Amino acid sequence: MSETTTAPPPLPELTRVLIGPPGWVLHSLVALAGLIILNDYSLPGGGGFIGLLLGLAIALCTVIVWTARFGVGLLRSDGRPRLRRHWPRWLTAPIMGVAVIGLVYFDVPSTARFALSESSLEDFARTVASQAEETEIGDTWVGLYPLTSIEPNEGGARFLVSGTGFLDQYGFAWSPKGPPPEESHTGYTHMDGPWYLWVSKF
Repeated sequence: MSETTTAPPPLPELTRVLIGPPGWVLHSLVALAGLIILNDYSLPGGGGFIGLLLGLAIALCTVIVWTARFGVGLLRSDGRPRLRRHWPRWLTAPIMGVAVIGLVYFDVPSTARFALSESSLEDFARTVASQAEETEIGDTWVGLYPLTSIEPNEGGARFLVSGTGFLDQYGFAWSPKGPPPEESHTGYTHMDGPWYLWVSKF
């Protein structure tokens, strides 16, 4: 008398998704969150509050989803083999997250963006410094920065970067003759050479 074996019932769709490795959707969201955060930290004083909040919200959601799926895969006997088989896909999101944290911690986005723009900014600052004090200069892009509030300033020039800060606004001052004169609503922090971080206080 032969015994008949029955196939195990198919797994519910949600279970199959949860024990499967992360795919392009999750990885794309992690990359998007990383780019938003890196762009925010590449601006002087940080970018706009809403942009940073959006990046952090996407990052938090991906962490929750990844952790839940990894936990389910780890706890189920049929999920652990999938973890071992698809380990590169499981590691991709954490590696991207650690890379973003490391770049922000070592101030790489801000340093790189300014270094790539410094030559163009200095040429622009020299042009602005040669203008009369009452000259109005419209908003423009210089290097990798959208500039606003552009004006000559005591033998140099200063300009804010659009979309920075929450209440205060941030930009740069080019002052080859030394520290720019302090004002009640401004602050300057020396960066390098003739460059200063300009804070226009709320």
